[in-house]
Amino acid sequence: MTANTSGFDRRTFLKAAGVAGAVGLAGCSDDDGQEFVTIGTGGTGGVYYPLGGGMADIMNNNMDGIDATAESTGASVENCRLVGDGEMTMALALGNSVLLAVNGEGDFDDPVDLQAAFGAYQNATQVVVPEDSDVETLADLEGLDVSVGAPGSGTEVIAEELLEWYGLSYDDINEERLSFAETSDALLDGNIDAGFWSVAFPASSIEELASQRDVRLLDFPQEDLEAIDEEFPYYAPGVIPAGTYPGQDDDVNQPGVTNTMIVQADADEDFVHDVTEVIYENLDTLADVHPAAEQFEETARAAPIDLHPGAERYFDDAGL
Repeated sequence: MTANTSGFDRRTFLKAAGVAGAVGLAGCSDDDGQEFVTIGTGGTGGVYYPLGGGMADIMNNNMDGIDATAESTGASVENCRLVGDGEMTMALALGNSVLLAVNGEGDFDDPVDLQAAFGAYQNATQVVVPEDSDVETLADLEGLDVSVGAPGSGTEVIAEELLEWYGLSYDDINEERLSFAETSDALLDGNIDAGFWSVAFPASSIEELASQRDVRLLDFPQEDLEAIDEEFPYYAPGVIPAGTYPGQDDDVNQPGVTNTMIVQADADEDFVHDVTEVIYENLDTLADVHPAAEQFEETARAAPIDLHPGAERYFDDAGL
């Protein structure tokens, strides 16, 4: 399945329709009653983009009167703003970014009125370095050229947060704000020393990199993972199994963060119920797009913010 990006520009539609922010709307409808639904994703080298495209296809194939599209964005932080402003109907975002948004902290000057349709899956914090690098922990990145993720992404939020936990700030590294695909290219060409990915595994951009250059993932010490989990409630220790990427012979321990499908808090209850239902009843189809969908049932209620009443009603009825 591929994303339908043929072209609905929600900003243009809202302006033409004279709708200010579309607050509380599930989407916007044309004169024929066709309802436009936009799903904010991330860069094309990550997992949000194909998953968003798969969900759009599921909606289009199983819901009458819906025209759903997935749109590439700067990911989590930007997605929280886009949904909060009514410029996207729904979007995927990392749990820590979502929590910052609803609390009006970090990159958010004011609280954003969001709720969760569901907890989607866990992102693995994947820090990639050349195989022959001397870097063993994030503390060793001092003075090096490091991609911290695209501007406005949850990856950058995590990179900055974990670097600080290890005693570093952007003053101590040469930060580059690159997308996943750009990070892969920069590591391949030797233009940076390390790159952050917060994404489900396997990430296609890491697979492509590892097939062309010897690289490795940083293995976080177990005691560090336990301390990070204790300090930050949205992290949980996770493992990237051996063999996930070319040349990866051992399991890799890392701190993971659950992704959340966000909607406006006052989005229509029946709409959120129906969208959640149709996605969860077609998880096998979505897993064909990316295996991250296999985690959706386990993480359904794992969002760090309140579930939307429409989603909660579906999960109660479905026994999830």
